[in-house]
Amino acid sequence: MFEKALPLKPQQEPRTESAPSVSVPRMTLTVEETADELHISRPVAYELVKEPDFPSFRIGKRILVNRLGLQRWIDYQSDQPLPDVADTAA
Repeated sequence: MFEKALPLKPQQEPRTESAPSVSVPRMTLTVEETADELHISRPVAYELVKEPDFPSFRIGKRILVNRLGLQRWIDYQSDQPLPDVADTAA
């Protein structure tokens, strides 16, 4: 009628010997991740990766963006003087 109850397995203690897990940012971003980081659309990001001075490269069919290169590119872009409004109206 009553079956013998199986003993419960003891809870495993967390392992303390291993090094704590540290989140290391990846060295590359996909084009979609780059678009998210820059708060731009995917089509604009795909246009950016075609630019010769943009830090992107291909591995097979994948297009990747170098994270450090992207930061340098952003820094360089922000150091450029803005065009005069009068210059762009002509």
